[in-house]
Amino acid sequence: MTAQVAFNPYVQTAGNAGLFNVSSKGLRQGTAYPDPATRYALRTGVLDVNETLPMWGGVGIYENIPTYGAADPNTTLGPVVGRANGLTGSKQLAGFSVFDQAYGMITTPQSNVPLIGSYGQVMSYALGSNARIAVKCDAALVDLWGLTIQSQVSWDFVNQLLVPYLGTLTISSGTYNNTTGVVVLTMSAPITFDAGDAIVVSSLTGTGAFASLDGTFTSIPTTSGSTVTYNAGAGLGAATITGGSLTLGSGASSALPVKVLDVQAGNCETVSYDPATGYANYNFDGNCAVIQLTKP
Repeated sequence: MTAQVAFNPYVQTAGNAGLFNVSSKGLRQGTAYPDPATRYALRTGVLDVNETLPMWGGVGIYENIPTYGAADPNTTLGPVVGRANGLTGSKQLAGFSVFDQAYGMITTPQSNVPLIGSYGQVMSYALGSNARIAVKCDAALVDLWGLTIQSQVSWDFVNQLLVPYLGTLTISSGTYNNTTGVVVLTMSAPITFDAGDAIVVSSLTGTGAFASLDGTFTSIPTTSGSTVTYNAGAGLGAATITGGSLTLGSGASSALPVKVLDVQAGNCETVSYDPATGYANYNFDGNCAVIQLTKP
């Protein structure tokens, strides 16, 4: 399956939506600051045929070498790019896509965010380029106001936004219900993530079948405060948990090699994509941060 840009060129609209809601102070996701020192670091690539979503600005991307003689583009058009899924591995983060000079991207009356499909041109800046880019962020990053620009942050590779850095979390204790399969973990400190996040549980200690409770799971709605809950499956045997470690599968437990120059809560243009229609439109009251792409 290839990524496609959905549109209907005959739709009539009542007029253009407003830009920033509160004032002219705001940021647009996926745009770079004009900078003579980095402007020539802007790069081009071609969207991977295996991508199932179109590409837009402000997305963390990987870059692969084109395959000679295959359907991949010639190297003169740049590397094959797609959505990165981590800081390491075959699709490791290489940089961030931008709207700058992305003249091939498509906008339509019902999809006002520029999009590009497979084999289309994707513009980007690489890690280490020192480019300053506005990206979508979690509103919790306002806690960084007044702190050093070297403050650690993470990139959520699932939702494609900047989030607080969590690191590795410590498990103090836990219980397992052999009938329902529900695991309840008590953490050493209150958590800052929500139900529905991918969690990676490792190095559990305890008694009984505790080792079977390690792995990657999805946290369920009773996750809050210092409690993390997930379902490991019923019938694994009696178990109690006395310790262990937890990280987030989305990437929030790995520090992103960037400097945070600004955080704007609200009044920013961020991308909202509807997978059902294939349309992407701007949210004019989103949250953005300005990051500088330092060396990894």
